[in-house]
Amino acid sequence: MTIPQRISGAAPGRPVVVCLHGFMGRGADWGAVAAVLGDAFDCRLPDLPGHDGHLPPWLAGGADFASYCHHTWEALAPDLPQRFVLAGYSMGGRIAAALALQHPERIAALVLEGAHPGLTDAASRQDRRRQDAAWIRRFQQDPWPDLLQDWYRQPVFADLDADTRRRFIDARAGHDPHTLARVLEAAGLAGQPDLRPQLASLEAPVFYIAGEKDTRFSALGEALAARCPGLTLVKLQGLGHNCHAQAPEAVAGVLTRAARATPNETIHPVESP
Repeated sequence: MTIPQRISGAAPGRPVVVCLHGFMGRGADWGAVAAVLGDAFDCRLPDLPGHDGHLPPWLAGGADFASYCHHTWEALAPDLPQRFVLAGYSMGGRIAAALALQHPERIAALVLEGAHPGLTDAASRQDRRRQDAAWIRRFQQDPWPDLLQDWYRQPVFADLDADTRRRFIDARAGHDPHTLARVLEAAGLAGQPDLRPQLASLEAPVFYIAGEKDTRFSALGEALAARCPGLTLVKLQGLGHNCHAQAPEAVAGVLTRAARATPNETIHPVESP
């Protein structure tokens, strides 16, 4: 797992923001957001396990959601301050939520973007497990990177225009599909517990970002906000599932709000980005 020390030249003592990318992404996917935040923040943009060009032995041998989160935390934690803002997109948001609940004393604020809080019934889990298994077989067998054309034509990416879809495909083409299959086996939604009950009791401020065009995750955000009194839902107009790629300024604004919302004064930025 590759963890850059500092992004955007932040000086020691600035609030630390850790941003976790989605499945098939890279830490650099958050680069435009970090650039907007500028030197007021210390942004860490790690490549999650299986996304940095390496297949760790623990992942090669088979892993589950808990194991994936454990190894992610073990790689992240030594270089982080006692308290920091944790953000994540899609799969990275699911990982971020689980880590925040496992280590609440370390989390100054949690920001989730298009992240599923977890399936609530056995039938949904079984259906998702079948879907993931079909994709895993394709990652192992189908021509690469041609498979990415089908991946980015799933309903959740319906708002992407042809140029954006092509950029996403080009950016993901360098991954090893067999490693991605291992990641999906370990960190797929079917193996994640329902995090709603614990999120409702998390003391740190929680922000949930959803693109207004992403109707599925907008609805999930609304339901989560109704259940979690401390959660702030931010719907971004005209955007789809990948808000930080489409509107980094807007997402950077939410991260700034999250850093300022924490009761720990030491996390506040020295100046507005």
